[in-house]
Amino acid sequence: MNIQEYYIGLNFPEGLRRLESLAYNLWWTYNNSAKDMFKMINPDLWRDSQHNPIEVIQSLSEHDLEELERDQVFLSRLDAVWHEYIDYIQNPKWFESKNNNKNLSNFQVAYFSAEYGIHESIQSYAGGLGILSGDHCKSASDLGIPFIAVGMLYRNGYFHQYLNSDGWQQESYPYNEFMKMPISRVRDENGDEVYVKVEAPGREIFVKLWQVDMGFVRFILLDTDIDMNSKEDRAITGKLYDGDMGMRIKQEIILGIGGLRALSKIGVLPTVFHINEGHPAFALIERVRTLMVENNFLLDEAVEFVKKTTVFTTHTPVPAGFDVFSPEEMDNNLKPVLKDSPLGVNDIMHFGRFYPDNPKEPFSMAVCGIKLSAFRNGVSKLHGTVSRNIFADLWPGLDNSFVPIDYVTNGVHLPTWIADELKALYNRYLGENWYIKPYHFEVWDNVDDIPDLELFEAKQTQKVRLVSFVRAKIRSSIKARGGSHNEILKANEILNSNVLTLGFARRFATYKRAYMLFSDIKRLKDILNNTEMPVQIVIAGKAHPKDTEGKEIIKKIYHIARRAEFRDKIAFVEDYDIAAAKYIIRGVDVWINTPRRPMEASGTSGMKVAANGGLNFSIMDGWWVEGYNGYNGWTIGSGEEYSDNQYQDYVEAQEIYDKLEHDIVPAFYERDKAGLPRQWISMMKASLKEVCVNFNTTRMVKEYYENYYVKLYEMHDRYSANNFKELKEFIAWRNDLRNRWNEIRINECYLNVDKPFLGEKAELVANVYTNGIKPENIAVYAIMEFNPGTTSFTNPVFKELEVVETDENSGISIFKKSFNLKCSGKLKLVFAAFPNHDFVVNKFENNLIAWG
Repeated sequence: MNIQEYYIGLNFPEGLRRLESLAYNLWWTYNNSAKDMFKMINPDLWRDSQHNPIEVIQSLSEHDLEELERDQVFLSRLDAVWHEYIDYIQNPKWFESKNNNKNLSNFQVAYFSAEYGIHESIQSYAGGLGILSGDHCKSASDLGIPFIAVGMLYRNGYFHQYLNSDGWQQESYPYNEFMKMPISRVRDENGDEVYVKVEAPGREIFVKLWQVDMGFVRFILLDTDIDMNSKEDRAITGKLYDGDMGMRIKQEIILGIGGLRALSKIGVLPTVFHINEGHPAFALIERVRTLMVENNFLLDEAVEFVKKTTVFTTHTPVPAGFDVFSPEEMDNNLKPVLKDSPLGVNDIMHFGRFYPDNPKEPFSMAVCGIKLSAFRNGVSKLHGTVSRNIFADLWPGLDNSFVPIDYVTNGVHLPTWIADELKALYNRYLGENWYIKPYHFEVWDNVDDIPDLELFEAKQTQKVRLVSFVRAKIRSSIKARGGSHNEILKANEILNSNVLTLGFARRFATYKRAYMLFSDIKRLKDILNNTEMPVQIVIAGKAHPKDTEGKEIIKKIYHIARRAEFRDKIAFVEDYDIAAAKYIIRGVDVWINTPRRPMEASGTSGMKVAANGGLNFSIMDGWWVEGYNGYNGWTIGSGEEYSDNQYQDYVEAQEIYDKLEHDIVPAFYERDKAGLPRQWISMMKASLKEVCVNFNTTRMVKEYYENYYVKLYEMHDRYSANNFKELKEFIAWRNDLRNRWNEIRINECYLNVDKPFLGEKAELVANVYTNGIKPENIAVYAIMEFNPGTTSFTNPVFKELEVVETDENSGISIFKKSFNLKCSGKLKLVFAAFPNHDFVVNKFENNLIAWG
């Protein structure tokens, strides 16, 4: 049986043409007016379709369209939304104002990620990495940065979760009907669909290109589920993170190699590449191959060009979290791609190994990303330290504190995650700069002007919504399990909007320790069932389909929640996704976070809670190390790390119960004569001021731009000039330097000071044998730290010395630097020499160091 499918488009009347344009630009996902307008058309379908405007407008009949065109109220709303959209597109953005004196006509960032959490109507995300990617792109659009995102269009996406009658997690996979999603086919100038091909063993895999527009950002999504491919290859873009490693390498080849070819096919020539986690790292391999084939680059020239135009972000805090592939898998899958290329699989293996000459070491996607980028970063200050420890062996002999991996702490896209009532409140008292320039401290200082009553009532409104949402979800779950009518009725008694509400919602990986809050049932019972100061818990999250331990934790919590003493106090919300997250993070009073430090790279859910007036109660891990200031929430522990996990769980669980009983719960219920918890509201405001300004993606993307993007663009510009003349000269210079570097010696180095007291003048001196290398090609630094807390450097200061004397006969150059002693106490000091060139973007990047 040959079933044929056709797509019948809507023929919009003239007055409604703009409706289709708005539906296909995901600017509406964080614009209240636009969402309300789509909801007006069919409120029930808007809800049932997971707020999908394409499904809503596709449901319209000719009669419906005629009715809408006559509806003056709707047309007025459409007109207002359209003008708001045009204002967003046409108003000058930060990028334009920042660079109005620079020639950045070909500035273009290509951002590669395996998942994007843009909106619940597009199922191309699994969790935190995807949400972060989506928020990154939204802020790039808000800032007006030329930005194109590359990812996969998954036919089944990530799984939906439901629990059976025993509380055991079950998985079901959706069938994403692309024609019902706010995406469109990429077409060429003739109107034909666009495809690229990727070579595979004995065949070619065809990849269809789809497009999503969101403000200024364009997404190119890759799809192999097409008739031209075999059943096996069609499944490559099937499930997200649910294949064995044989499937995973195919997915990552399509994402990286297919993604780069897709950009070339549509005529996009990025000048900056941002590789988000290791999954897309094959894009860098493809760039090297392309430069060698099309530009006749030598291998080291291609690698240098790729590195100096790439930033790599790692989100993983443990080595086991990185994708690795065996030499056999690499050979089998990459050899067809490299056919007729001067680049071989052996060359590629070197990029993905800590120890390139070890033939048994597998290929690590993260190591490849690190080696083929000029800038690398973790996603919080602590995670930057953790990442330097993980990858330290790539810089042998180097103190971990000097490993060239930095950090950019994550943030959240505030307009997406803040509730409507709070947006209105912020507009009234903070002005529109809270979302235009959320990184300005003075904007958030005005939080103190918000009346306590208005802030507390806005928060209470979110709790009412949360309770209503949870009850509806639980009723739906009970019906799906075949529960009784009595169970469904009792679901209407779950939670109370006047009760202190704790939230815990995240992936049920064991290191996140969701079980800690439930480790002492007696103490939990006493806290939740206190008649004068009751407490309730909303909990949600998925375990990976293969994570039996995570599923066991869910089952345990499910059974506890069903006990009589907890039935109306603990609610497990199934199938945690973006839509559920918005209700939960907006409605809870306290967000509990219990990872085993330092295994939380960053986390962003607590940031969203804070932006909605909630407070954080967390282990000192990830972003909370930077976010906690003593007034805006509570900590669990002080950043200790334990060797005994069981003992650690006990100690920290007891602290959770103690702080709930003695600090958190009493503070919430302590009311004045007006019935307001003034101390609590004061903490809400402290949290808003601290978190919103520091942990938003607008600030985050500005940091990426200023620290990485613009520097990489400048390198691209300089390397590309004059047929890559400067690039080739730099390679020759570096190779010559490398051949002679081992003979460089710092013979003598010291701090010269007559009176070692605060305020006195001191001189740094280094006597360097340069082995015939010109002194201007060597940078000599004194690396200093006053009053160090450890034997290694933690916050070193680099002072560059200047050459003051050179003896060509002996090959000795004297370097000096004078400065004033501005601190007292212990001074730790070491001298080092590095290659000195405009194209060396990090002192330690080439592993060429001479220590004093």
